[in-house]
Amino acid sequence: MSAQLADSTAPASEHEANLRAWMSAWFDHAVSVGFVRPPFVLKDEAAAKLEGYYSVGLTPSEGATAFFSKPH
Repeated sequence: MSAQLADSTAPASEHEANLRAWMSAWFDHAVSVGFVRPPFVLKDEAAAKLEGYYSVGLTPSEGATAFFSKPH
């Protein structure tokens, strides 16, 4: 694999790497408690919502609960 190809597939930043890890833990939790079953396709709007949960400091389990709860 060329260095250029490796660089193009690497996370763009530490933030992105941390966000991807958080979303992976979010998905694992959502599956483990039955909120969702694979395969699950995350749309752009939902991903933005999850990034907001990550940015305000929710844990992946808190983010899953907030994401799948009914709005008031």
